[in-house]
Amino acid sequence: MVQLKKAILLVLAVCVVSACGPRMEPAPKVLEGRIFGTFFQVSIGTQHEFDEDEIKSGVLAVLNEVDRQMSTYRDDSVLNEVNRARVGEPVTVPAELFYVLELGYEIAELSGGAFDFTIGGLVNLWGFGPEGRITSAPDDDALQRRLQEVGYRYVALDADNRSVTRHSDVFIDLSGIAKGYAVDAVSEYLLSQGIENHLVNIGGDLKGLGMRSEDRAWHVGIEAPNDAQQIVRHIMPLYDIGMVGSGDYRNYFEEDGVRYSHTINPTTGRPIAHRLAGVHVLGENTTEIDALATVFMVLGEEVGLSFANEHDIAAIFLYRANGTFESVMSDRFVRDHADVMSVPEVR
Repeated sequence: MVQLKKAILLVLAVCVVSACGPRMEPAPKVLEGRIFGTFFQVSIGTQHEFDEDEIKSGVLAVLNEVDRQMSTYRDDSVLNEVNRARVGEPVTVPAELFYVLELGYEIAELSGGAFDFTIGGLVNLWGFGPEGRITSAPDDDALQRRLQEVGYRYVALDADNRSVTRHSDVFIDLSGIAKGYAVDAVSEYLLSQGIENHLVNIGGDLKGLGMRSEDRAWHVGIEAPNDAQQIVRHIMPLYDIGMVGSGDYRNYFEEDGVRYSHTINPTTGRPIAHRLAGVHVLGENTTEIDALATVFMVLGEEVGLSFANEHDIAAIFLYRANGTFESVMSDRFVRDHADVMSVPEVR
């Protein structure tokens, strides 16, 4: 399965009735199941009539193909074929995998390596990969050995031949981008079937197109960073856009009172240790914003906010301050989304 690297920050509510008011109307059909070690839910607008079994089978076929190509947990995945290939040996890969690698490389360059898809060895070392969980932090010698195996520039991508060549024994891990790609791929499949109004949610990575019904938009909740329970801080509509959340407060382990987050800084090789608890990124390309969410978690709220403003990215950052949580929005988020956010009703 594709590794679930991010904590789920977005409440799946599809603004289900209770969050959006008591109006009585037909509910969207919801197709759901498990994939990549997490859930998927596909909600289809009430405007559509369709064969549920046929569409769900099509969705599962799309998701299983992403898993077959991009999983680090499957020995037979194309990605693991690349990881097992001899250093210097090119491996021809499917167009979908090549696209994700190419986009990941671009974001790695853009972010100065804050996103790095060769971080798989470190992810495993810290117990968040297919090698299994740990309860104690690794020693410095082991950390330095794995850190030497990180570097996206050791991976050469040949677009003409659609091949991938590792020039060092790096372990490619696409958990920071593949789930976003899966959301885009499912959305494209639904569009190909004439289903223009839908909300795709895969483990908290979302994309909403069209409308929930003739006169109602898709709405989702943004959680407050809380270890114990889901508390919705804001509700907002998704109009033909994706939203991805990442955070440090659900997937971690503690040792001697120190919390070790699943988000690893590719430069230091260590879990992040700053005030940023969670971030939500919005954009049309869910593959891209999935990787950008990781970038922001590595950079922290101050540098991340500057990066978002420099590159005109819509993001909201939730960070720890004096025993509580504060939030700050990028300029693009304020411009495009702040006016339509609302606070959930307490009943």
